Amino acid sequence: MNQRRVAGYPGLYREELGDLGTRYRIVITRNKKMTQEYFYFGKKHSESEARKQAIKRWKEIRADLPVITRAEFAQIERRKSPSGTVGVRRITEETKGHPYDYWIAVWSDQRGNKKMKKFSVTKYGEKDAEKLARIARAEGLAQMECK
Repeated sequence: MNQRRVAGYPGLYREELGDLGTRYRIVITRNKKMTQEYFYFGKKHSESEARKQAIKRWKEIRADLPVITRAEFAQIERRKSPSGTVGVRRITEETKGHPYDYWIAVWSDQRGNKKMKKFSVTKYGEKDAEKLARIARAEGLAQMECK
């Protein structure tokens, strides 16, 4: 199988299947839902007609399933968070022979670099350290949207 992308249409491919024929294939995944459709051409259908139909359908699918923002993507819960907030958690580490408790907020900046802020339970108290971590996470997500 020979597959190549159609320029300007992410998720749209032209595939040569050898003896099985040639087709355009759409593969788009949004919010854990995958859409996959095929547009064959050959003896009965011309390639230009199949391409037009595939592009038309690609536009319809993309309109129904818009691209999510980076901040929305960062909020997807991939595993259960004990704190109840994605990107915020409580950690206990051993530092210089003593336990060190803190809340940490994690996000990525505009360039995709991982950022984090730690808030000591000893310094701020349990509730305030957690609150500050949640605020830091929210501010970090807000900065992801700025250009």
